[in-house]
Amino acid sequence: MENTTRYAITVICEDRVGLVGRFTGAITRLGGNIEMLDQNVRLGYFVITLMATFETGATAEAVRKGLEKVDETGAKAVSVLPRREASIPPVGQGSPFVLAMTGIDVPGNFSTVTTCLAKHSINVEELTCQTKGDRFTIVGDITVPDDVDTKAVGQELTHLLADRKVTVTLMHADIFDATNQIPMPKRHTEIPL
Repeated sequence: MENTTRYAITVICEDRVGLVGRFTGAITRLGGNIEMLDQNVRLGYFVITLMATFETGATAEAVRKGLEKVDETGAKAVSVLPRREASIPPVGQGSPFVLAMTGIDVPGNFSTVTTCLAKHSINVEELTCQTKGDRFTIVGDITVPDDVDTKAVGQELTHLLADRKVTVTLMHADIFDATNQIPMPKRHTEIPL
């Protein structure tokens, strides 16, 4: 894609119906092509993160101002960061794993877990962390370097959070997929042409 600029864009605001359509429509009207998008609502706040390419003339400032005009009710945070092909960092090297943890919630759980992963050069690809009552749950996709002993990492996480009665599951993504597939009846998987 010559003559284009890739922007990493994040918008956070109070949630309302229709925001995904309004913000993605604005990206299109501003000349952008969305390559990747992740959206969720967290405790009443709409959060959308996306990567989009624009013709080189579209500045980060112009994109940011265009997105700020989308919904002028309420406060919002809009971030537009330029990324060029040459500056994209390499993807984490290794094998895909799934991490699942649960335990007693206390401040510092998420930081302790992610700091331990970083210590072993484990790249977090996607991570969901939630608390409910006095419990926390972490579920994520991670990339583990081939020379890292995943059993030892699991044991280290269990030891670090022992006072929180954690359960740690660290499983290769292929095994996770094979053991967690929900078989669909044949009539639901066949589409008549």
